[in-house]
Amino acid sequence: MVKILFYFFLIFSFSACGTGQNGNNITSYEVRVEFEFLDSLMVESLFELYLADKNENTEQLLFNEKQMKELILTDLEGKIISRCEPNGEGPDKVDSPLEVAFWQDGIVIKEISSEHKFNFFNQNFKKIGQSPALTKNLNFLTIYNSHRSFSIFEKDGKTLIVGQDLNLIDEQLLTENPENCSLYESTEIGYIYDVDSEYYIPINLYPETWKPRLEQKWVGLKNSYVQVSKTDQKVAVLPSVGNQLFFYELNGTSLSPISQISLFHPERNENLIFNANNEYFLYPLFTQLFSGGDYFLVEFHTEVPQDIYDSFRAKGEDFQNDPKYWEALQKHWKSKYILTDKNGNQGGISELPVPGVLHFIDADDILYIKPNQNKELDYNVFYRYKVTLK
Repeated sequence: MVKILFYFFLIFSFSACGTGQNGNNITSYEVRVEFEFLDSLMVESLFELYLADKNENTEQLLFNEKQMKELILTDLEGKIISRCEPNGEGPDKVDSPLEVAFWQDGIVIKEISSEHKFNFFNQNFKKIGQSPALTKNLNFLTIYNSHRSFSIFEKDGKTLIVGQDLNLIDEQLLTENPENCSLYESTEIGYIYDVDSEYYIPINLYPETWKPRLEQKWVGLKNSYVQVSKTDQKVAVLPSVGNQLFFYELNGTSLSPISQISLFHPERNENLIFNANNEYFLYPLFTQLFSGGDYFLVEFHTEVPQDIYDSFRAKGEDFQNDPKYWEALQKHWKSKYILTDKNGNQGGISELPVPGVLHFIDADDILYIKPNQNKELDYNVFYRYKVTLK
């Protein structure tokens, strides 16, 4: 990657913290993952839709169009209840909407801007509030189509948002310490936001016992994903490099470490050493973290073999214009998953039960998978599978 003073990182998602982070290591056990097909739902829309959220109280679903041109609210069968167009200028619009979720009786939209504010809407899609600025700069841009960088939930009568954003990194750290391992000890890429009091606190999502931080090894400015369980509100933190998953308890506006586990998958090469100067696809990076009720689901992509990549580079500087190069990347860079409970029991998933993209997991640990389709349709289909470890 070319190093310049302005760091700009773009990820397309297809489709803490404080002191004393020495949580107990939990011995991991490999078990079998079982899928139970439940049913499917169909939403009539010409747009390509992504399932953003489910309201566990009303059992309504929230969908967004790929570029956030439209939001659609449906029942569990996909029948449209209401819809709106959030993108634009005006009192009930968001100039550049990025992510959306349910919030109390309405919805919340996180914007793309130098401040990355949250915009709060009631059930009639009328804007009723806005958060203070989370960030001061837009140095990193991450676009999530079938995932979300934050969790919003109720705890002790408060509405809280826990999330991550690389733009929280102080710009001075970017220019002064581009490859300084001490950055993992000082930088804060996570946050806890109390919606009611507007109290906001940044948190460090590079845990003290995360191996690159512990061993003072530079692995770049990488995401650490954070999600909150939809049942017991346990917080999971997943650094994208390594094989560790960390669990925390939310106490007020701070995270207290509980435990950590080592993740494994039969198709994930744990012996590869990550090189921050290499292409991202040469290492099996963790790319998403989903939270359900009893389980968390981790996504990673299998690496492209170094020798295959080198063989294309040897052809000349324009090797990226070779269609066979992209075919090779597509062949080897595959989505795989690890399903884990909070006690270390986990199972590897090599293929989803139906070829497609995983969009969401609800509090009952039901997966919502959108199947691959080769032609344009005037509707969107999602299959629902109950997932368990046996």
